[in-house]
Amino acid sequence: MLRGLIFLWLASGTPTPVYSQLEGVEIPAAVEPRLRALATAYHRVTGKSLVITDGTRRPATQAALMLRNLERGDNVVRGYANKRAAAAVKAVWDAARRDKVDDAEKLARLTAVISSQVADGDYVSKHLREGAVDVRCSDMSVAERAAFVTAARTLGIAVVDESRTATPHFHLNFV
Repeated sequence: MLRGLIFLWLASGTPTPVYSQLEGVEIPAAVEPRLRALATAYHRVTGKSLVITDGTRRPATQAALMLRNLERGDNVVRGYANKRAAAAVKAVWDAARRDKVDDAEKLARLTAVISSQVADGDYVSKHLREGAVDVRCSDMSVAERAAFVTAARTLGIAVVDESRTATPHFHLNFV
């Protein structure tokens, strides 16, 4: 009985996590406590909530995102830390274009190469290994962005500024 009362008091006396996530976004359980701490620290400084736009990805989702980026002319090798894995995905896409296959086949080929990489423990993105989330930054002022980056770094969370992409966000690496 006492345990339940302590829990209720803590729940009512402690700020709740101040973030939301887009529908379908999966936040890795291993990173959730640090994400909650970051959201709480950010909220204390700004009074604003964070919006999580991406979390754990499965190979098919990663392939769809990379296909979209490749089709619009993005340099995916430059955009990923694992250049070798990204180059392998791009090579498959280049071959699919040479073969003049439709978009469904391109997606299937990219999914196959990413699935194979994951099976080998090689990840083109930390999203695939449940170690990353993306946070919307398009609605943050310059001061709010600085507060966010400071809070993340204080908590030992690596921040990659991807605010100049088609979908502006901060990419957070937890692993």
